Amino acid sequence: MTDTIQIDLGGGASVALPAEKVTQALTARLLNHSAPRPNRYALGEYVPGQGGHFVGDIRGDDGVTYGLIAAKKDAGKATWGPDGTHDGFSNWDGVSNTNRIRDEKHPAALLTAEHEEGGHVDFYLPARRELIIAQANAPHLFEKSGWYCTSTPYGSYSVWVVDFESGDVYTNFRSNEWRVRPFRRFTY
Repeated sequence: MTDTIQIDLGGGASVALPAEKVTQALTARLLNHSAPRPNRYALGEYVPGQGGHFVGDIRGDDGVTYGLIAAKKDAGKATWGPDGTHDGFSNWDGVSNTNRIRDEKHPAALLTAEHEEGGHVDFYLPARRELIIAQANAPHLFEKSGWYCTSTPYGSYSVWVVDFESGDVYTNFRSNEWRVRPFRRFTY
């Protein structure tokens, strides 16, 4: 005899379902549930133990919702790197972009990857969409003079940059110096 779960459908109707199938369906539903998750932190709030300020959430192309943390301050100014490759970079995943260009030829990515704050060493150069979220949610945490570099190239000679004074997002030469703000992320 198979264990069953009796479900009352109301109006005197009920259905008995095999417990194993109900458990499998419920587990699959919980693992794939994509309802919005409430923020645990206020936008712009310094989050103890996270190494910086909460600047918002991003849902990645992988279906995971990430909380974004911006370091307390800029790591400095640096160029993006040499002209060349632009294929396969992400508009939202600064971690994979930074890991791809984490070398002496790409000073901005290296500057963020070497950043340490609050015991965390997993900082990276944010992708275009990640920096745009920070611009929309916590512009007061960023300098108004100068543009910020992203890890997302545009073509073979340009990179996406973000201005926190005007709110502009634009492309410009990789060889120019840009402000660099380390980011890190966490999952809920």
